[in-house]
Amino acid sequence: MEKLEYYINFLKRREVLLVVVGILLVLVIGRAGLGFYQAQNQALDDEIALKTLQFEKFSRLVARQQEFVALNQALQKFDQEIKNRNLLEGETPTLTEVKFQNLLQKLAQESSVDVRTTKVLPEIKKGAVTTVRLRLSCRAEIGAIKDFLIKVNNSDKFIFLQEIEVKTISRREKRFYYFNAVISALIA
Repeated sequence: MEKLEYYINFLKRREVLLVVVGILLVLVIGRAGLGFYQAQNQALDDEIALKTLQFEKFSRLVARQQEFVALNQALQKFDQEIKNRNLLEGETPTLTEVKFQNLLQKLAQESSVDVRTTKVLPEIKKGAVTTVRLRLSCRAEIGAIKDFLIKVNNSDKFIFLQEIEVKTISRREKRFYYFNAVISALIA
């Protein structure tokens, strides 16, 4: 029993308690430091893995550089062919507008549409794309108007109908109609 009292008295001393608290404090701080170190280590490992994947991806892209250059050249050539085939081109903007008017006149003649007046509207620029617009005032039978609209729609060039207005000439005249349209085309 004496030994037990000795240990109890020993534990009651302030120095012993401070030593035990100090040891516990060192253990808690050590555990927190170890957790922080492990978290930082894991974050670095994750970042290294990500950078390795990016390096491998870029290495594959660099290895295929010649293939991409050839593909880019083929796409540029195809883009130029499409533009040459489907965009209206002229040496000047005025000549391009005249070419557009002539194309619409040709389509109108093929459809038996009598074009009374044409008016060039201001062009619209959106980025690299320029749109030329033309207002037509025509007189024709309804079948001819339908044929004209189909020809415009099926044209090889990038031509679009923006506005259409069909009106009767008079109550007595049921055969012919006034036809007004705003037609636009993309130009090079």
